[in-house]
Amino acid sequence: MYADPAQSETGGTAMQLIQAEMTRAPFLPMGQQGALGYEAHHNLDKTFAVTQYHCHDYYEFYIHIRGGEYMGVDNQLFLLKPNQVFILPPFSMHGLSCTREMHDYERAYLNLSPEVMRVLGCGQIDLDQFFRSQASGGVCTYQLTDADAEQFVAWIRKIRDNQQDESFENDVYHRFQNYSLMMSLMSLLCRTTRRTDPVEGDAFGSSVIQEILEYINNHYTQPIRIENLARSFGVSVSWLSHEFSRFTNRSVYDYVLYRRVMLARQQMLGSASLNDIAYQCGFNDYSNFLRSFGKIVGMSPSQYRKRLKAYREKEIDARIEF
Repeated sequence: MYADPAQSETGGTAMQLIQAEMTRAPFLPMGQQGALGYEAHHNLDKTFAVTQYHCHDYYEFYIHIRGGEYMGVDNQLFLLKPNQVFILPPFSMHGLSCTREMHDYERAYLNLSPEVMRVLGCGQIDLDQFFRSQASGGVCTYQLTDADAEQFVAWIRKIRDNQQDESFENDVYHRFQNYSLMMSLMSLLCRTTRRTDPVEGDAFGSSVIQEILEYINNHYTQPIRIENLARSFGVSVSWLSHEFSRFTNRSVYDYVLYRRVMLARQQMLGSASLNDIAYQCGFNDYSNFLRSFGKIVGMSPSQYRKRLKAYREKEIDARIEF
């Protein structure tokens, strides 16, 4: 039904796949195609193992087609079913989880910056605010009908094909068509959220890990020690370390650090000083903040803020001139 996905003939054992995934940068910026504030993908992996819990500063609209097992979003876990769509706002922690190596894993997704989202609302609806409010209560996934899912994937493929066309940068029609397709896609999702009940999360492994994850998500700017967590939730340190890593593909320490850095990136949209941001995000040592930020984001906080400012000041031109 969904033809022509980009394929990846990945080989190796499940452990090799996991190790390869772990070496990737934990901060996931848009690729080269996202220079205009959006990018579309339709992929099929013959074998696939796991992804780290991660987040980014743009929206991800993801549809599972086949082959996946679980999607974790914050402290919830969802058993993946065909035609299940996820609405993931900026800085929402998420990642693929599995108990086995997966085969023929197919999905499609559209990444959109908040700026493009606001343009797509055409002055009639603030799509950025609409989808943030939808996700504020932990609601993030819906089941599409076969017809809507097929249309969703077809639109994403067309957006991708237009962006990959060599003449795209100078072809105003293709750019106009992409905005038209993205508006149709947003309309479909708005209709779905208004008329369809969201999919609820599933129990997976130990509910204690989900409770611990929820606690960390609510307190990660405060001092957190794994020994204190284990004691508070009545488990051993070794059990907690193993099960938490299995759930998120990160250690407790790395997860807390990652969340703090992502919050710092979000705070940089404001006018607070870098020192104040570091303290507000749980870093008592500014040098530790610098090291952690550079390791995860790939640049210093000051460099990131300069790039962010330059991007925010750059007008996203939605006008089409013929």
